[in-house]
Amino acid sequence: MKNAQRRLLITEYFFSLSFIIFHLALQFMQQVIIDFGQVNLFGHSVALRIYGYGLMLVLGFICSTFLARRRAKRFGESPDVIVTVGLLSLVSGIVGARLAYVIEKWQDQFAWRSDPMGEILDITSGGLIYFGGVVLAVVVVWVYLRVKRLPIRRYLDILAPVVMLGLAFGRMGCTLNGCCYGGRCNTDYPLAMRFPYASRPLLLLDDKANVFGGSSVSPVYSHQVAVGPDHGGLDVKDLPPWLFVRDSSGRILHNTKGGPILKTPLELTGEQAREADKKLRSLPVQPAQVFGVINALLITGLLLCYSRLRRREGEVFSLMLILYPITRFALEGIRGDNPHNLLKLELTHNQYTSLGMMVLGLVLFICLRYFRPSAGGFWYERSAAADRGVEGVAKRQKRKR
Repeated sequence: MKNAQRRLLITEYFFSLSFIIFHLALQFMQQVIIDFGQVNLFGHSVALRIYGYGLMLVLGFICSTFLARRRAKRFGESPDVIVTVGLLSLVSGIVGARLAYVIEKWQDQFAWRSDPMGEILDITSGGLIYFGGVVLAVVVVWVYLRVKRLPIRRYLDILAPVVMLGLAFGRMGCTLNGCCYGGRCNTDYPLAMRFPYASRPLLLLDDKANVFGGSSVSPVYSHQVAVGPDHGGLDVKDLPPWLFVRDSSGRILHNTKGGPILKTPLELTGEQAREADKKLRSLPVQPAQVFGVINALLITGLLLCYSRLRRREGEVFSLMLILYPITRFALEGIRGDNPHNLLKLELTHNQYTSLGMMVLGLVLFICLRYFRPSAGGFWYERSAAADRGVEGVAKRQKRKR
């Protein structure tokens, strides 16, 4: 009874923690949670900050690992393997997601830099493509399971809802960071979101910084300034003149795409930062990140329920490959960070990937009918067989003596 109560308490704790995180993520853009300021380390100035996006990745990993361990035990597998699988998934997922982002944004964000490696390695403020992370993580985990001779289909079923739970936390990180934003919508749309020019840190301990601390310009605001009023963005004439970078003659500088260059929050004076904090907001956009959180949680629930109904191991994972691409394809239609036009068949890279993944999921689901229902013996069966093998070897060696 004590163990049951302890498990119930832990479950309630994680649900309460998740609810608080969800509330914070859906209500505020919070790029920096705590800004400790700058420290001098071997002659170099190093910023000490806890970013909202990175915090969500850590919390997502903790909660996902907790769920995966519980599922492994219920599926007859060792929970200890999950820690290794989880770490492999986390590292390879981040590497794959960042690599996909760098490939897509190479010309716009990295190619023109004299030393792009620092920018490539900086993932604290976003810049990850989920599909890239999933692909590399699945490959790495598959190789690990093959090497260890573990039942691959069973472990993929264990991890499928966990992947969706991790995605929910990832989308909360996007909400806090302001990336993966939605497209323009009507002002009277009840679910519309208006992002600030930049966000205040939840806790600012740097007395030398202005109210924004180490926050950066929100991606939504920067995009709307760049595209201008002709494409549904903000009009430069309506914005304060001190907000832009200017040349020696006072003219506003523009980037390679022709958009005006905004000052970073660190470049604003204290008074300018306070005024920007009060007045500067983006035009209303679709709550794409919020819909992404809800979508990931719904799929998590569906996969958890289907786990009890599956007839063959591997079906839960293949169902994830079918459900998520369908919803992701639809959600891409309200995103504002990637150009698309469904009527002209101009799709985003994520929509093309969604189509391919959905086909793969359908093929896998059909092919599973030709496999045995079970992927192999359970952990306790394999352990017992291994123990018998060790005992047999010991007995044979004893006879030889």
